[in-house]
Amino acid sequence: MSLRHRPAHEEEDASTLRLGPEFNNAGCLLISEVRYLLEHRPSEKAAPDTTVYKKTLEYVKTFAKFDKPEAAAAIRETLRRESALTQFEIAQIANLCPVTAEEAKSIVPSLVKIDDDRLQPLLDEIQTMRKFQS
Repeated sequence: MSLRHRPAHEEEDASTLRLGPEFNNAGCLLISEVRYLLEHRPSEKAAPDTTVYKKTLEYVKTFAKFDKPEAAAAIRETLRRESALTQFEIAQIANLCPVTAEEAKSIVPSLVKIDDDRLQPLLDEIQTMRKFQS
């Protein structure tokens, strides 16, 4: 009988971007992108008639910040200009739309690595884009 060595369990902590091994190389969708995907399924694939699907659709309709995929894509591109942001942080900022750098850092603690004078202009641009989405 041999004992297998188990790797030490890493504690998950979103504030330090330790999200668990299944998220190490995963992409992050914005809630607005999920809404679009659920609402625009290929015609040959009917939407599942399940409680989970219906509740998910209701959730994304409630919390999506951008009505069109072009708006979500523009927000994503704006945030990608800051190379220090991870996909997770980009998604969190776009989904929550904080107004100030202080607010952003309070809801996404890992953003403390970015100076306010670099983060605030991005947040301002997102707020402007959000106001004028059509």
